[in-house]
Amino acid sequence: MHKVMIVEDEMLVRIGLKNSVDWSKFDMEVAADFPDGQAAWAYYEREKPDVVITDLSMPKMDGMTLISHIRGADRDTRIVVLSCLEEFELARKALSLGVTGYILKLTMTEQEIEDVLGAVRRELESRPDRQPPAQREASSSDRELLKEKMFKDFLFYKIFSADELGRFIERSGLRLSPVRLRVCVAEVDRYARLKEKFRDEHGHLIKMTLLNLFEEVLSAHKRGEAVQVSETRYALILHFDDLVSEQAIARETEDILGRVQEVIRLYFNGSVSFGIGGTASGYDSLHPLYAEAQRALERKFASGPGRRHRESDSADLSGVRERIGRIRRFEGIRSLLMPAKQREYDGMLDYFEREAGGDRRSLEIMLLRFVQWLGTNAYDSGQNEKTLLLSITENLEQCDNLPDMLDQAADYIEDLARQENGRMHMSDEIKRALDYIKQHYADNIGLQTVAEHVGLSPGYLSNLFKKELQTPFVDYLNRYRIERAKELLIEGRHKPSDIPVEVGFSPEYTYFSKVFKKVTGLNPNEYRKQMLTGSGERS
Repeated sequence: MHKVMIVEDEMLVRIGLKNSVDWSKFDMEVAADFPDGQAAWAYYEREKPDVVITDLSMPKMDGMTLISHIRGADRDTRIVVLSCLEEFELARKALSLGVTGYILKLTMTEQEIEDVLGAVRRELESRPDRQPPAQREASSSDRELLKEKMFKDFLFYKIFSADELGRFIERSGLRLSPVRLRVCVAEVDRYARLKEKFRDEHGHLIKMTLLNLFEEVLSAHKRGEAVQVSETRYALILHFDDLVSEQAIARETEDILGRVQEVIRLYFNGSVSFGIGGTASGYDSLHPLYAEAQRALERKFASGPGRRHRESDSADLSGVRERIGRIRRFEGIRSLLMPAKQREYDGMLDYFEREAGGDRRSLEIMLLRFVQWLGTNAYDSGQNEKTLLLSITENLEQCDNLPDMLDQAADYIEDLARQENGRMHMSDEIKRALDYIKQHYADNIGLQTVAEHVGLSPGYLSNLFKKELQTPFVDYLNRYRIERAKELLIEGRHKPSDIPVEVGFSPEYTYFSKVFKKVTGLNPNEYRKQMLTGSGERS
């Protein structure tokens, strides 16, 4: 039996975990439990338990110190972290010390605990001292990386033949058969928000958790393997050698994907979208099956997150139409636009409604143009100086589907309209300062120059900008200059390198490019390429 040590300063949590789990089910037994890391470390040095389940915040010695001490002495002991949501940053750091998994203390369920302990048992059983000599060449984490590399090399670069892949699968003991294969591609929805929520800058914690979740679901169904293929996407490679009926295969696939979506909803309060390929036999069929699943997943952009897609399905455009209707019904924006511009505004909305199921890249570029056009024209109508200060580019960059992008656009439009009354509360000094910036933005002006023009001290004018416009003077000046720079870039009559001086920046192009990207999300060349040709990649 594997010896387990529990370290947790909250007595009820410690006792509850100790007594609520059928440890024998995992070939484990609780050998000791302690309320602090110092006592736990003393026991560890004497007894060397196989598994340590530890809290992070404890008296005398915290969990991170205990984990560091254990890893300094032994790389084989399996460690599980007990954490709260607010401790995710610490849990992320613990990954670098070889932690197998984590359990959320306040929301842990019996199934979640069993999922983690199942992963621990598999790692223990795969240790080199428990394997025959032919399987001792790699640790569990090494084998996971090797599996990922093997499948990527096979799917993307065709470095290996189908026979070589088959031999690797057999040698590695993977749950795969070449009979009746199916590939499903999972994409984590709203991934940027998820990383921000859990303060997981590089996505390591999310990746580890997702692979553990996929492993548990696929292991329960005995149906295949999961591999990360990009930061946000995972390939679930399933086999159905015991099923002949297409209906039975479809039902089993739906059960698996439904369980994955349910677990991700519970763990992350998030969602995942799937592209589902067909069924074929032979490892050489994985290439077309993967391509089919990728094409099916393209339906997500128009349909929205949290769905399962097949290539034969049409995109569900109801969400897009609903959001465009919301934008059309909001009349407040029209007062910020000249009549001719109002017709352009309606024409752009017609485009989104007409082309919603079309090319993703074209729609993304058009929506970016739309919101930038709105910001510029609402400002230049003279109705509201504050509209220039609202930024949406970064929010759009984080969206992975059209309904979410349209939600961002609708919020932005309502923000523009809500700012309309703000101009009525601006002081005469600020109004005169803004008029001066409009007339002299291309000159070498600064806070001192504008302050002298309006008859105020630089410090007082700076405070007025922050109070009335909620932005520093230099940020407002830079934003106005960037608006004029965007016009010159689209006109196409100037070299990008000449534009900084034309709009009042120093000749140093690097600084201009940095400010431009901060405001628009693109560097000047990318912006010009997108606006003029509708091509290029977002940064």
